[in-house]
Amino acid sequence: MRDSYGSVPVTAAFLAEWREEVSAALAAVVAGFEEKYGYGPGENAVRSPEPADRVAADRLAAESPGFADLAAFYGAIGAVDMGDIGNGYFLHSASRAVIERIELPEAGGTVPAVLIGSDGGGILYAVAADGAVWRSRTASEDGEFERITGGLAEFLDLLRRSVHRFQESGQPGLV
Repeated sequence: MRDSYGSVPVTAAFLAEWREEVSAALAAVVAGFEEKYGYGPGENAVRSPEPADRVAADRLAAESPGFADLAAFYGAIGAVDMGDIGNGYFLHSASRAVIERIELPEAGGTVPAVLIGSDGGGILYAVAADGAVWRSRTASEDGEFERITGGLAEFLDLLRRSVHRFQESGQPGLV
């Protein structure tokens, strides 16, 4: 396990390592989940992209240079379901994300941000046209957003560390 991915580029190797590590940690959480919590786990998986997701990833890549990491992510990984990690984390598939847009005046861009997912409490995550990841302050698209990372690699690192934290201590994540 790495200490941190920091601001490394989102490459095929990065994504393969991330997927392998997160999938292994999710499997470990699921293995003892029912005994520990008294009920069975839900879906917890890093999925492969569907053909429509790869097409959507290409659309994102052509739209803004800031979406390059997001397009690379969606070219290698489909939806991510972590319903039992803390309050839950869910990353949408590319075919869903490409149509779920939001204006983020806080980000200052002219290209609408891409809503990439949410947590189990309805907090939303979006990638702005410059590649930064933003989180809603409330469970609403209409509320304010705050910048949480400068790029997708850092956001994925927070998710990775959240899975490990939950696996080791049962404590909710860091995102």
